[in-house]
Amino acid sequence: MGSTHDTVTIRNPAKPRQPGTDRTDDAPTRKMVMTSTSPATADHAARTQPDYWMRAVSFAGLHRMLKAVASAPDGLRANEINDLVLERKIVLTQRDSVPAPTTLYHYRNTLCHLKALVRDGRRLLVNADDPDVLDLLREPAPPNTSRSLGDIARERFAALVLRNRDCRALFFDLFMPSSHADSVAGFRRTGNPVRWHRGGSDGAVTLRNRITGREQVLESPTSVAAVLYGLRYWARDELMLIDEYSPRADNGAIMFPVAQSEPEASDRTVREIVAFILSLRTPDEWTLFSVPDLVAQVGEARRQPIGVLFDAITWLLRNWPGYTVLVPTSRSLATITAISPQRENLELRRYYKADHGPYVSHFRVHRSVQPIPKEAMNECAIYPHN
Repeated sequence: MGSTHDTVTIRNPAKPRQPGTDRTDDAPTRKMVMTSTSPATADHAARTQPDYWMRAVSFAGLHRMLKAVASAPDGLRANEINDLVLERKIVLTQRDSVPAPTTLYHYRNTLCHLKALVRDGRRLLVNADDPDVLDLLREPAPPNTSRSLGDIARERFAALVLRNRDCRALFFDLFMPSSHADSVAGFRRTGNPVRWHRGGSDGAVTLRNRITGREQVLESPTSVAAVLYGLRYWARDELMLIDEYSPRADNGAIMFPVAQSEPEASDRTVREIVAFILSLRTPDEWTLFSVPDLVAQVGEARRQPIGVLFDAITWLLRNWPGYTVLVPTSRSLATITAISPQRENLELRRYYKADHGPYVSHFRVHRSVQPIPKEAMNECAIYPHN
């Protein structure tokens, strides 16, 4: 499965478990009947057939639910967890609405699959034997008004996700050059970009490692929902393990691992990207830069979140006003190939946008611009060092 140019096709998977039928609920455990199968073969089948339980959940909501269950040392039944969430008005989703029973099920199910919660009879308890779970319990859960995790909690949840066999098999291992994605640091450091696109009238999705050529094809709605709208969403928007952009004139998108986990880039990182941009200038008085091209050069090639590039452009505008000039584009032109609101949002990721400003496809930089503020340049000229 890890060799170059392998293709894994996922078609007609087993129907996903419905609320009340999973072991994480109070319903009786389902029996699996296997005939004429040796223990070794059964174990191999169990290890090679991933489950499709992933959904687009908020990890801030998962953290709040985990902390709520931890308040009951003897554990809670599924319905008791539901009652506790509703009683304490714990917000799970980003819509700040009362969670539906199905939503409560998927949040419990996710915590169980990640082994943050473990089963003791009909009760669910916090997994106090896992160091990452213990760290999550030490960290304050985000308030209901917050939609993002703290830096430590984000890394601990990322570790739980990457230790899950299903998550690795369905998504994260595809990024790796050869071996499995066995750690967060290893994934960030050595993972390759992966391109995905839809093909044909059946809506199948192909994911392909851009370096090794290894492919995975998702042919069922269940697998697409779990991988594209579950795991991909987790990795990009919740855990900040990857970023993503859509190349121009391309109906696909490129996902790439990022080196940093913090949502805010350090000043040093921003200045390094500024220096890199300036190193690409031509000898002319003004150099025109394409923002989509820089997304690939700075983001994909240098493992930096796209937001770091945008921070660098903002730095140039603030520190060299008049020497950095934006070239805006219209939203309709930027998304001319989009066929859905989701696709439109994806295509807009490759354009810079200041607060309340237009989308920007290009910007010009004067040859006199340096990777230090212009005011500092003036001070150096007035007060030169001896």
